[in-house]
Amino acid sequence: MDKYDLLLLDIISDHRENGLKMNIGLSQLERTFWKRIESTSNLSINQARIGERITRLYLENLIENKGGYCLTRKGRSLLAEQEEQPQRMAG
Repeated sequence: MDKYDLLLLDIISDHRENGLKMNIGLSQLERTFWKRIESTSNLSINQARIGERITRLYLENLIENKGGYCLTRKGRSLLAEQEEQPQRMAG
């Protein structure tokens, strides 16, 4: 699990938290992923490989595709753990 995988999980989570009832579609997920990479200086487009990453996250049961992508319970808990780690280090 690296920063690109976490970025995908974060995009899927943000989509749901923004009050959108539908799961995020692949085209919107890809578009948002590339926009965030372009706007973040520590991420490289060359290392992104979005298709492989989505497949691996799906096979690891972190996301599911039900008319669009959403996080599984395992994906939500992993993302929450990753978000808590920087807070623990700072505190």
